[in-house]
Amino acid sequence: MKRFTRPFRQLRWKLTLSYTLTSVVGFALLVGLILGGVLLWLGTHVSDIILTQLNRQASQVTPYFANASSDPEPLKTWLQITEAGDISQDQDPFHYTPLFLAATDLQGQVLASAGTHPLARGTQLQAALTPQNAAQLMTVLNDAQGTTSAVNQDSPNTLAVIAPIMDGHGHVEGALAMKIPQFNPWIISTWFFTLVIGGSLLVAIFTAIIGTVFGYLSARGLTRRLDRLSGAANRWSRGDFSAQAEDSSQDELGQMTRQLNHMAEELRNLLETRQQLATLEERNRLARDLHDSVKQQVFAVSMQLAASRVLLRRDVDAAEARLNKAEKLVQQAQQELTSLIRELRPLALDGKGLVAALRELIPQWSQQTDIVANLRVEGSQTLPLTVEEALFRVAQEALSNIARHSKATLVQLTLTTSEEMVTLSIQDNGQGFDLDHLEHRGVGLFSMQERMKALGGDLRLESSPGQGTLIVAHCTRLGVDKSERAGIHEATAS
Repeated sequence: MKRFTRPFRQLRWKLTLSYTLTSVVGFALLVGLILGGVLLWLGTHVSDIILTQLNRQASQVTPYFANASSDPEPLKTWLQITEAGDISQDQDPFHYTPLFLAATDLQGQVLASAGTHPLARGTQLQAALTPQNAAQLMTVLNDAQGTTSAVNQDSPNTLAVIAPIMDGHGHVEGALAMKIPQFNPWIISTWFFTLVIGGSLLVAIFTAIIGTVFGYLSARGLTRRLDRLSGAANRWSRGDFSAQAEDSSQDELGQMTRQLNHMAEELRNLLETRQQLATLEERNRLARDLHDSVKQQVFAVSMQLAASRVLLRRDVDAAEARLNKAEKLVQQAQQELTSLIRELRPLALDGKGLVAALRELIPQWSQQTDIVANLRVEGSQTLPLTVEEALFRVAQEALSNIARHSKATLVQLTLTTSEEMVTLSIQDNGQGFDLDHLEHRGVGLFSMQERMKALGGDLRLESSPGQGTLIVAHCTRLGVDKSERAGIHEATAS
């Protein structure tokens, strides 16, 4: 059963089935309404139909009626043939078997008769009718123009139908009368339902075939368009915003496709802008680090070399001491350059994760600076790459500032993650400083704070002279980038 119903879980077959069922039900109802209307009309006009038929037969009896008074056999034979033709051999609910079909003269005397209960020749037809119908018979016979005919109920179960017989000059010369059983409503209802069911079944089969074909073709075109849009969305999810979903139609799906293409273009521009800003930020940070560390050390080396050149002629030992200091400064500059090169590698993570990257960074930094550093990790929630990279950069910047300015001997790093937040605190036991007398924050502190704000968080700095410094960086665990979210919303709205 699951194998049979699996195709109908697809949008194409759902639309096809819906189209088919709608068409079948609609056409079946239409057929039912049409047949019902026809049957209702026939039911209300059956008397008029029978009267019209008897009038037509009365116009055909004239040649047999002329000599009926002397030779009734031709007229009787014609009546028998006509009566037999009125008996339907199929399932028509409007067929009737006359009790009698009789031709009379102008006085109502029977000239010939046929049927299941034929009247005797020479009897008065009025005797076989109710007084009301007998009066109708005389009205028909006395109408010289032959425009009067009648159909009335004769008894609870029979109908009496009377039509004038005209001669060749348009004068009434007799009447053709018939008494038939009343129609059975049950037979009519049964015939109606049989006709409706049969007709609806044929229409349903034909409609199902046509509806399935056209529904499948229509649904296939729609699903193909959705497949193209889905393929483009998959490429967008992998970061390839250059993909475009092709759909030139003017309907709602085509409009949505063009809006999504526009959104992807805006996202690509946004990411390129952010990448350019990130690159510029890294260049500024490297320029600052080179200025604050390597440049100063190279300058100090040049000063030591200049002093050595002067002392070399009069005090070799002093010159040698100066050269030793220059050598140490060169080694420090080399270490600084090594650290900067390592920072240029994207997050130094290579799939390791933030904790592993910090545990690799801290021993290297301690070895270079001779400052003891410890890491404590609380919580094990996974973090997005953007959050890990931002926190890693904050740790790098903070450790770099500690090495240059704090004169600390111990640093404690604590990484805490929860369901909603992630926090990185870095505390040293260095000389600290007075925040109230801090004229302006350096580029490094500003950069760290901007990284955290971009992820929906912030950075807090606490320090006082002789009490060390505490840096606390925190953001949401999923890294809600406010600027990026605003850009996406703007691109989607446009």
